[in-house]
Amino acid sequence: MSRKRIFLALLIILPLALGGWIYARRPKPVIIASYVPESALGYLEVNDWPRLVDRLTSTKAWRELAPAYGIPEELNYFGKISRWDFVARITGGGEAAMLARSQFAVVISGLEVRGEQVKPRMALIVETHSDADSVREAAGKRLAQLAQTAFGRFAKQDGEYAGVRTETWRAADSDKQLLAAQIEGELIVANHPDPLRACIDTRLGRAPSMANNFHLQNSRALVERDDDEKAMFGFVTGEGVTRLLRFWAFLISGDTLSKAALAGAMGDVFTDFSSRATDGIAYGAGFEGDGVVNRYALLFKPELADSLKAAVKPAQPNPEARRALDLIPTEAKDVTLIGVENPIKTLDGIEGVISSRAGAAQSFLLHQFVIGAREAFLGIKESDKADGAIGDEIAHFNFTEAAEDRVWLIAQRNEAFVTTLVGRVFTARGASLLREKYKEREIIRSSDQRRGAAVIVGDFLALGRRERLMRLIDSQQGGKGFKNSPQFTAANKIQQPAAVKSFTSVKEESGEMLAAIARWTASGSGKPPSSAALDHLPFASSATSINDRGVYVESHSPFGNFPFIVSLIDGSMKAQPEMK
Repeated sequence: MSRKRIFLALLIILPLALGGWIYARRPKPVIIASYVPESALGYLEVNDWPRLVDRLTSTKAWRELAPAYGIPEELNYFGKISRWDFVARITGGGEAAMLARSQFAVVISGLEVRGEQVKPRMALIVETHSDADSVREAAGKRLAQLAQTAFGRFAKQDGEYAGVRTETWRAADSDKQLLAAQIEGELIVANHPDPLRACIDTRLGRAPSMANNFHLQNSRALVERDDDEKAMFGFVTGEGVTRLLRFWAFLISGDTLSKAALAGAMGDVFTDFSSRATDGIAYGAGFEGDGVVNRYALLFKPELADSLKAAVKPAQPNPEARRALDLIPTEAKDVTLIGVENPIKTLDGIEGVISSRAGAAQSFLLHQFVIGAREAFLGIKESDKADGAIGDEIAHFNFTEAAEDRVWLIAQRNEAFVTTLVGRVFTARGASLLREKYKEREIIRSSDQRRGAAVIVGDFLALGRRERLMRLIDSQQGGKGFKNSPQFTAANKIQQPAAVKSFTSVKEESGEMLAAIARWTASGSGKPPSSAALDHLPFASSATSINDRGVYVESHSPFGNFPFIVSLIDGSMKAQPEMK
């Protein structure tokens, strides 16, 4: 009996002891934001990438599409390292285990503009939770390989900053460089000395960290839910938002939009407004149901958020109740529904909110721009009383990627007045009106083809190219509405009240992502067997609303932002020189 008792006691004690030993040896996650310089424009963190891969490869879209692209199942199992290789993660076990327990942060410290080229200054922070010798050995081997792949011929130089040893690999035929530093179990890799030094200073306590940012601390709850769905978190500071708006203004400076009256000055207006009103942008990505959910929060000053919330009031909470969906053809790929009470008054309210927090010159420019845009697009003059002429629904959609193929639907309550407005737009600068009948609908066109055409369909004014409006009429009379599209039916309908809701096809970008992964794994040509494999992907859906903190956007899609991330990686890999 005593032997049996001893045996039973051992069966209980040994597993408890083993579990206690594993628990004591487990990697303790760090607050990765404490490694990020407070001066950075923004950063993105991933704290458990094996679980991220596991959740991604467990989605319905992946399970159905990956086999069609020939992607091996090993990639699915690779993500499950967080479950079946937990002992190796805790006790060691080579580079794979080191990566499995690592936390990552991508830091953007600045934007370098050279002519038409914009290059971000960035650093990758890796907290490996491993001993310094193991990290030094792995980094020495892998970073040299990375430099060889990226630059071909290069020169290596050792240095030191703040007592920390640094290494630099410089391309022989360009100004590209790769820099690295190690502090205990942390590895920092950068493309410029400034972010590398800033990260070193922060890690050594010589400079404050992003973890001290008040708005970051209070924004996580806005974009993250329970721990089970967390995958990524990012934050852009208020200064970062302003810099990005300046960058956006730079990008459109050569665009056709800049040719419109005062459009080129709008970058200055919005950057001035942002510097006075914005506290930052928070981003969270996770998994919900069979897809990916992304949440964005543009943080405004409290009084500004209240003013915007009062100015922008959603008209209808249920997107399926909007009448525009009955008119939009089934084949539409990109649909946006705007539902606000009295759109003209809402636009005036938004202008007032921005003007009250911008300088006098910027307020004047904004007012002139709004007046010009309303007259150019809808023919509404400043003296017109148009508040009641436009209904609470505005929608636009497209069949292709071409901007000129976009069709607008504007709810109208006064057909005679709206027709007059169309005539103003189409006859501007000496152009004449052309009228034709198509299936009992009168299509109005301008002799200036750039202005497009218009037709009244029910309670809506439709604006777009003549051929697209004919397609709209065909669809409406044939009873084939967008609501009947299987991709729309399968999409996650976000039920919260929102001023703007959109539904977008992700067929092409998802196919490109899977094809790229197939090439990386050398499991096939990287080409899909047929487009039918993607035909049943649900549309990505998003909802934009105003809450007590600012502008909130929530989107649901089969793969989230991962196709974009994969495209960036794939593009950089294709851009590397061929090795001989």
